[in-house]
Amino acid sequence: MSNSAEPGWLTDKKNMSDFSVINVYQMYVASKDTPGGVWIRRTTWGNLCARIKTVGEFKGPEPYYGNPEVRADIYTLNGTLHQANAVIPVPGTYKTWRQIESPKWWTE
Repeated sequence: MSNSAEPGWLTDKKNMSDFSVINVYQMYVASKDTPGGVWIRRTTWGNLCARIKTVGEFKGPEPYYGNPEVRADIYTLNGTLHQANAVIPVPGTYKTWRQIESPKWWTE
């Protein structure tokens, strides 16, 4: 992991719109096979990002899929693990979460 600066899209919260067009469940469905995984940021997080690890079984229709539990590893923006296997709160909301690219420091 390096401490190199991340681009503005990762650190500049002014670039986050008030609402996302998709929620965390939809982000996961659309991107779960993406190399590097699915990365998200919460609009209220200062210097954190998260990589989704697991999403529980879908038991309902989209966009909420029955509200299964979402777990993720949360990292600082320079790559230090902040919290492992954390439950992501309110993944069905369109206001709180934004999908981001995999950070440059990420390696599988």
